[in-house]
Amino acid sequence: MKGSHSNRKATGDEMAQATSVILGAYPEYDVVWGSHGDYGGGVAPRDHTLAFRLRDRWGKYHSNVIWVSPEWLSSITVEWVKKMVKRGSSDKARSRRK
Repeated sequence: MKGSHSNRKATGDEMAQATSVILGAYPEYDVVWGSHGDYGGGVAPRDHTLAFRLRDRWGKYHSNVIWVSPEWLSSITVEWVKKMVKRGSSDKARSRRK
């Protein structure tokens, strides 16, 4: 039984809708989703926070990690995505982590 301390997880529909919005903002890139453990768990706002990065077809990243709480996932907009990517990114591509 879930208590009030439980972190909500995103549904498949929410993830698909958010991916569609992100691609609407940056159609030339792929959306790479990750989670708390994928992108340095110590910097995540909390355990079940989701994150994404934008990657081109050659594997170069064009954004920093953008954290999104599952509660807010269905309410993101193209404008929000552009603002968040611009706020944390420069124009130069980043190499893939190996």
